[in-house]
Amino acid sequence: MNLKKLEAFIMVVEKNSFSEAAAVLKSSQPSVSLKVKSLEDELGFELLDRGASGIRPTPAGMVVYTAAKDIANRWRTLEGELGEFQGTLTGTLTIGASTIPGTYLLPGWVKKFRRLFPKVDVKIEIGDSKKILEKLQNHQVDAAIIGMKVESRLLKSKPVALDSLVLVTPVDHPLVQEASADFSQIQQYDFVLREEGSGTRKMMEHFLAEKGLSFEDLTVAVSIGSTESLIAAVEAGLGISFISRLAAMPAQKAGRIMIVDTFEPYEREFCLVTHSDAENRPIIRQFSDIVD
Repeated sequence: MNLKKLEAFIMVVEKNSFSEAAAVLKSSQPSVSLKVKSLEDELGFELLDRGASGIRPTPAGMVVYTAAKDIANRWRTLEGELGEFQGTLTGTLTIGASTIPGTYLLPGWVKKFRRLFPKVDVKIEIGDSKKILEKLQNHQVDAAIIGMKVESRLLKSKPVALDSLVLVTPVDHPLVQEASADFSQIQQYDFVLREEGSGTRKMMEHFLAEKGLSFEDLTVAVSIGSTESLIAAVEAGLGISFISRLAAMPAQKAGRIMIVDTFEPYEREFCLVTHSDAENRPIIRQFSDIVD
């Protein structure tokens, strides 16, 4: 048995597709199929149910999948430990990040990591917090940096940076001229929101709840899938919004929007989330030390 057979089987199970597994592994579909068939022949069990509803692991396949994940994780840990023993670190580190930390924090951290460990291949995937967390749980990324703390026996979460939500408006908006304003006044204006699943939207929901409001109390003009698109929508006059200060400050400096400082900002943490059984992998441990 070799590791590439296990990796092919793991990816087919996680993707529910031979073609998608082949794309991730940068291989061909026939090659992936042959590896899985060879693994089945070697073990003497049918591992995949190739039915009309799609590809699903058989009961034996689930047992093999669980063991294969453990073997693959142990092998990556061993590679890292041997790299450290030789005075270098090699391998691949795939980091998933939500939009704000992925745009404004992660590049600096990766630059520092790469300066220390130039032989490590770093890959970055950006998405909303919910999708990135799902990828981490499915072992599609090694670590995640998202705007929410995760409570789980299988995952370890630690705060690595602070940010705050601030109210942003077009530059000529009435709220900009208000020396003092009541928070309830925001209900008079149209809002632009991030899409569901966004960490920023989730934090905004908490912020509103603390003020006795909810999304139902707002007039939502549009929901948008990225922070930059949201800033552009506010700039164009579609509405006002609460966004990350990290994202708002460059846009205000460029004269695109205004930050309304009348209301106290709502602070939030960005967290590094890793698998509990992978936190001691040298690559993950070294990256964790850098962002701490």
